[in-house]
Amino acid sequence: MSSTALYPTPPKDVLAQFIGKSIRHVPTPAAVINVAAVRRNCERMLQACVKLGLDWRAHVKTHKTVELTEFQVGNDKDRPVNLIVSTLAEAEFLLPRLKKYRSHGRHVNVLYGLPVPQSALPRLAAVARDLGEGSVSVLLDDPAQVPIISSFQSLAGVVPHAHIKIDMGGKRAGVEVQGTRFLELADAALEAHSQGRIRLSGLYSHAGHSYGGDSRAAAIKMMRAELSAMLEGADRLTSRAAEKSIANLPPLIVSAGASPTALAVQNLITTAEEGQDDAPTELKSEVQALSNLFTAVRSKGHVVEIHAGVYPTLDLQQLAAHSLSASRLSWGDIALTILAEVHSNYPGRGADGTPEALIGSGGIALARESCKAYEGMAMLSPWGRKDGALPSCNVEDFRGWIVGRFSQEHGILTWRSGNAKSEPVQPDQELPKVGGKVRLWPNHACITSSQFSWYFVVDEDKVGKEDEIVDIWVRCRGW
Repeated sequence: MSSTALYPTPPKDVLAQFIGKSIRHVPTPAAVINVAAVRRNCERMLQACVKLGLDWRAHVKTHKTVELTEFQVGNDKDRPVNLIVSTLAEAEFLLPRLKKYRSHGRHVNVLYGLPVPQSALPRLAAVARDLGEGSVSVLLDDPAQVPIISSFQSLAGVVPHAHIKIDMGGKRAGVEVQGTRFLELADAALEAHSQGRIRLSGLYSHAGHSYGGDSRAAAIKMMRAELSAMLEGADRLTSRAAEKSIANLPPLIVSAGASPTALAVQNLITTAEEGQDDAPTELKSEVQALSNLFTAVRSKGHVVEIHAGVYPTLDLQQLAAHSLSASRLSWGDIALTILAEVHSNYPGRGADGTPEALIGSGGIALARESCKAYEGMAMLSPWGRKDGALPSCNVEDFRGWIVGRFSQEHGILTWRSGNAKSEPVQPDQELPKVGGKVRLWPNHACITSSQFSWYFVVDEDKVGKEDEIVDIWVRCRGW
């Protein structure tokens, strides 16, 4: 049974009562999306893929909405609609829109982002029946999964595509390309491919530990590591296929990415725009090395695909990874904020006699996610304040109010003096008053968003009406 029946979404026609109103008048806590930033972030990624000749696959797990998916895949009818879902619910929720894309002539492929379990087959098969041949892909990282997915065709009437999941050191899922386990899996997958039970399409990696990076060069280096590992795996696959006289292996897709590494490919464009003379030597070296690697992958007949999920909304974790220059990755590009109300002020209660405030957004609204740049759960944006300019510093050096402590429903605003020890401890920004509304930049948009059933959408490009709700985007629920 589809989760759309088990986890019904809020009725959008009822939520439409908020359209045209200010976000100052909605119940809190609330999730707010600035569609102008979403538009910029998605256009930059699509344009980068076009300029660099890369295939693109959009992860929808962060937002789980139809509307933002449309920004991720763009309007070019000649481009395929390649997606990753982290839950079956996401595929089922997006299915009506995907069928429209298919009817308009766009190729659609949905990759289920976990190594495929037996229990997923009936629901995946239902999606594939509606979308047709080539519409569903799965990940394999254990030979025991191959017999499971081999029964997919009898359920769906179409052959599933399959990627071998590569472990890049995160030890979350996947196999290492150098190991014997990779060959055991390759042999099982190649046999199923030769018998027409699956179409072995390529390899897939997710470098989640790239969130720990601290520079543009570091992010590019991690992307190179992903692609190099998968190129080695692709070479082993093609050699194994030749040994077994399997001649019908397609060009293999090497699909790499997490938002820091996927964003990092834009450095190949921006460094050229900025001028090579102005770029640091290490960055220039990494840019050239990645460009050469793209060429090497293609020269062997493979296809380079990148994927990412949180890049449309961004968050503090992404700012802290510094994978792009501030012209493309800065405070104003964070599209998701959490709206909260100030319940109480506590003069002198904080460290060194600083004031504190209580807001009605704690661990449930913000999610218990850390950011390596500071100790806290969220940072207070300048929205609605007299000193309302965006920060000009790096996230590590942020000076202002943060959610420094929290419990389930309580968040405590505390003062952060920045990263320099010589900074004065006392606040030089006014503490938000009781009854006021504040907007918070979260640490991790994916987890924070999961606490909400819809987004209030505003558009900062509407000058003078930046706080007006222009739409409501309903999220899918369930698994």
